[in-house]
Amino acid sequence: MPKKRVVLAVHGGAGIILRSALTPEMEAEYRSALQDALAAGYAVLNRSSRDDDVTNSNNSGHQEDVATDAVEAAVRCMEDCPLFNAGNGSVFGHDGHIRCDASIMSCSFDKAVYDNRNASCDTAQDDIISSDKESITTCHQIIQKRRYPKTPHPQAGAIAGVTNIQNPISLAKEVMKHTPHVMLIGKGAEDFAKQLPKEARVEFQPDEYFWTERRWKQLVNVRESEKEEQQKQQQQIMKVQLDHSSTTQQEEGSDVVCDKKFGTVGCIALYQPDSNENTYQLASATSTGGMTNQRYHRVGDSPIIGAGTYANHLCAISCTGHGEWFLRCVAAHDIAKRLEYKHGYDGTSSAADNALLKKALDEVIFGTLMSEGRDGEQGGDGGAIVLDKDGNFAADMNCPGMYHGWVYEDGEMETSIFWDE
Repeated sequence: MPKKRVVLAVHGGAGIILRSALTPEMEAEYRSALQDALAAGYAVLNRSSRDDDVTNSNNSGHQEDVATDAVEAAVRCMEDCPLFNAGNGSVFGHDGHIRCDASIMSCSFDKAVYDNRNASCDTAQDDIISSDKESITTCHQIIQKRRYPKTPHPQAGAIAGVTNIQNPISLAKEVMKHTPHVMLIGKGAEDFAKQLPKEARVEFQPDEYFWTERRWKQLVNVRESEKEEQQKQQQQIMKVQLDHSSTTQQEEGSDVVCDKKFGTVGCIALYQPDSNENTYQLASATSTGGMTNQRYHRVGDSPIIGAGTYANHLCAISCTGHGEWFLRCVAAHDIAKRLEYKHGYDGTSSAADNALLKKALDEVIFGTLMSEGRDGEQGGDGGAIVLDKDGNFAADMNCPGMYHGWVYEDGEMETSIFWDE
């Protein structure tokens, strides 16, 4: 029986997420939110695969948008859900403001072009040897003749430290599509957003839209804990909270869920036009509200291409966890390159299952990320989701739980939260 390909997957954060810390009602609510995001992304993929104008069109520009549009749709859904630390559910920084980060990356691939690129390069080398040396007047011209033609070329966009943007992932997409840049930050990114047309769906919301009582209580609790430690140790303490700080189920008389969860949302997608088995697109997107009580406009891994988000012609990756560790390890890029260089997965081969993905993922999540840091600091907790060009999917975490789910090409969905599921 042929395997079922996964075409889209999402995550909603990882950390100390215990069964004992989630009521059945809350668990059901999280799983439902994951399914909503999966449905939003899958609808884009499914609509495009059924559209004859897309699959048979010579307008490759539109086709290249499908996987990107799918991950954007799924992440927008999670940004609009207050359960997740992104968009509407974002946490407060030390100064009482909410600042959001997001990134998106995509890559289109044509196997026929890839198969011919070595031959094309050899031809280019021969052209240099046989050419009239006097006609090549600069080193730049020689270099241009030696480049590999039609190498898969990823696109990326990111924003960091923005305020009052309802869906930061859509702004990151506009950076990718309509600027020559990869990352915009702060006021500059907001100024760019104000110039966008309505169809870009980048909308501003007042502060009240982002304010939630449970997020404010988290900030107050961390500030109080920070102050107490400063008084005890007689020195300045900078304490942050990765979405939640306690492993207890609830504060008495409160609806604040206190699992220690690293708040990020992300999505990865694979799109292959029905009319061409050798052409496909991969995309990844990640969005976050950062850390509770973060200072000095701190930025984590989520908007950094290669750290929290990565996509090339082989796979798409989105990470969640302690951002500083993922930044230091360039975690997403490391997973992708281990898959390619160490485990031999390339554009000309196919993988029957997710064994290679799991190896590359585990080496980073349980290896690189868990190495000992300065002053004996233990490695960073977190996880990642990975999808390859053959529809193989892998997810793993070095902590008790990660909210995530995936959808197969026939529309069947699965969700998972706990490490032993």
